[in-house]
Amino acid sequence: MANKIIIYIFFCFLLIGCSSSENNDQIKVTIKVIDSETRQPRVNDTVTIRQAKWGIPRRYVEVGQYVTDSLGSVTLRINKVNRYSFETDGPNFAFGSDEYGEGELKNNQQIVIKVVPPDKKQFRIE
Repeated sequence: MANKIIIYIFFCFLLIGCSSSENNDQIKVTIKVIDSETRQPRVNDTVTIRQAKWGIPRRYVEVGQYVTDSLGSVTLRINKVNRYSFETDGPNFAFGSDEYGEGELKNNQQIVIKVVPPDKKQFRIE
């Protein structure tokens, strides 16, 4: 009977230890989407989060899509040890993006994505 209790307590500590280590890698980031010309927040733009998966070539898997609030921002929790791509698109094909490698993001970091309107984009073919 005593052995069962000891094993049960050991198992409970093991479960608690595993669940807390997962949370240590979780960080909170805020993505703020602004217009590149006016510097005003972009409301109701869609922000797509993609996580890099190992492979040749590297591929990105969509983690989620979020809509910016009245301040032009989205707050979420992600794993700090992964590589992420943040893309935003809005009306009239306006878009912007940013990418962060493994370990580059910090807790409570704000990511600012500047959206360029389609009529202001300049493409160069070299």
